[in-house]
Amino acid sequence: MNALIDFQADRLAALIGRGDVLGIRMFMENMHIPLDVQDRLCSEMNSFSGDPTRIASWLEDNGRSIIPERLSY
Repeated sequence: MNALIDFQADRLAALIGRGDVLGIRMFMENMHIPLDVQDRLCSEMNSFSGDPTRIASWLEDNGRSIIPERLSY
């Protein structure tokens, strides 16, 4: 993992540890994480128990949106 992912994971772990859902959302928005990825992380954050290593691994594995950038009509 790179230093940026480690920093983001540490920050998210601290926010998760405090139970600061608004802070988590605002930090992820600042990271430019797509909303569907934010929703997945928020629904799974109880399983992380504030462990930065697990959060960093999750960010690397699930950090991309599953919704295509351009929706076809």
